[in-house]
Amino acid sequence: MRAFLSIPLTDELHQSIETLQRRLDEDARGVRWTRAQNCHLTLKFFGDVSPSVAEKIVEALAVVGPQFDPFSIQLKGIGQFPPRGPLSVLWVGVQAGEAPLRALEQSIHEALQSAEISFDRKSFSPHLTIGRARRGDNSFLRNSSEHKQLDLGSLRVGEFCLMESVLQPGGPIYTVKRRFALGSPDDLKM
Repeated sequence: MRAFLSIPLTDELHQSIETLQRRLDEDARGVRWTRAQNCHLTLKFFGDVSPSVAEKIVEALAVVGPQFDPFSIQLKGIGQFPPRGPLSVLWVGVQAGEAPLRALEQSIHEALQSAEISFDRKSFSPHLTIGRARRGDNSFLRNSSEHKQLDLGSLRVGEFCLMESVLQPGGPIYTVKRRFALGSPDDLKM
């Protein structure tokens, strides 16, 4: 299975992303929009893993969630990768709540490394991908400075998920394989 770890979004945020994409559409040349329902905040990407490695991932991460209390993040500001020139990825950034998010990602990183599980080692840059450049286009976001403070809303982070990605001609299909709750089991009963 093709696997990754992510923080899921609420239905309300998915709707806000659709609205944002429509708003940006006339200023974004050569951008193929990510289906709003597929938007998520990626923590780690594994690529193809066997069932036994997936089980090993679940075992390694079982101890991570209880170490963290749920926290909130603010999804705000439009940016692009690379930061200059033709864009490859159009994203919404994380402003408030970045410290606990980075601490969670670091704890996940260490747990996976201790369990000797292979994963993509790119440095963590918290963002939601909302669009990608079409190959060969000179893609860009016009009036980008006007969009830097667009506020998508806040998200209460209470879990992260092991996801399966099945690539299809119409776009990937994501399925939650395992949820990892933040906080102690007593917190979940409230």
